[in-house]
Order: sequence, then structure tokens, then C-alpha cells
Amino acid sequence: MLFIATSSLATFLLSLRQVVVVGLIASFVGIATGMISLSPAKADDDFPSAVSASAWRVVDGDTIHASGHKIRLLGIDTPEINQMCQTKTGAEWPCGKMARDLVVGLLDAQGALWCRITGRDRYQRLLGQCFAGRDENGLDIQHMLVRSGFAVAEYAKTYRAQESAAKRGEQGFWRGAFLRPKDWRRLH
Repeated sequence: MLFIATSSLATFLLSLRQVVVVGLIASFVGIATGMISLSPAKADDDFPSAVSASAWRVVDGDTIHASGHKIRLLGIDTPEINQMCQTKTGAEWPCGKMARDLVVGLLDAQGALWCRITGRDRYQRLLGQCFAGRDENGLDIQHMLVRSGFAVAEYAKTYRAQESAAKRGEQGFWRGAFLRPKDWRRLH
């Protein structure tokens, strides 16, 4: 059993407090002088500016593995792979699997994937706007998912017009009942 005398513990805590205070001051000085940056990293600092691939694995509707990278589709959220939605009559259907299958179909039809990478998420996945095709002139995957009612515009304003149009037109999961993916994850 480890025993620390009261005076030794007090000395240790005082030393620890001094280290923390010195660290905070150094961080503040670094930020104030520009030696430490709080702005997002540039694309060439720690992630590629673009990823292209002719082979991929679609994990779910908003995550694709390609060219050794995990890419999270930016600005949208799709149902989780095991998430079910309901028709107007209450029948369940696998909206998460269908969102994934829609991405698979788009990519297979075009035979190529190209993503403009803008950063990383908290899980260190690349964040990107992705296209089914060889470059940014291909089909905007996020746009297609949201407009067809298999994704919601989330975390950015980019696809809100497509979400409104899908909702008005009762496309995809807007035809019945569903939980927004972030709410479904919170419950499961």
C-alpha cells in the first residue's frame, strides 16, 4: 500500500498546481503571439485536399472507406445501418440499409469516387464533399441522398434546400415516420 505523508502530498499538489499554471500561461502567450494557432489545420498539413478512388467500401449512408481513408460525408446525416423507418401505414422498412445501398448504386454506376476534403471529425475520419465520378463534376452524393429523402441536412446549412424539397415531396423517409439519425443514436 502506498502512503504519502500529508506534507509530501501538499508539496506534490502545490508543484502540480504550478505546472498547470505555467502551462496555461505558456499556451496563452503562444496563442497571443501566433506561435500556436486555434484555426483549423490546412488541407496540406495533416489530411489530403482530395481523395479519388476506383474501389471503395460503403460502410453506411454517410461513411465511405476508399484509398486507405475513412471519409465522412460532410453536411448530412443518414439513418444508421440498423435503423428502421415507418411507412404512412406504420410498416417498418430498413431506411439505414437503403441509404447505404443508394450510395453503393451511385458509385457503382459511375465507377469512380472523388471527394474534396476539408478536415477531420472527432473520430479522425476525413470530412469531405463527395461525388460519384472522377472529379467534382460528378454526381454530388450528399445532394442526391438528401434530395431523395435518405439523409437529413445536419451540421451545416449546405443541403437544407434539398431537405425542404424532399420533405415537401414526401421523398424517402419523409413519406412516413422516422427519427432523425442523431436522435435515434441517442436512444440506441
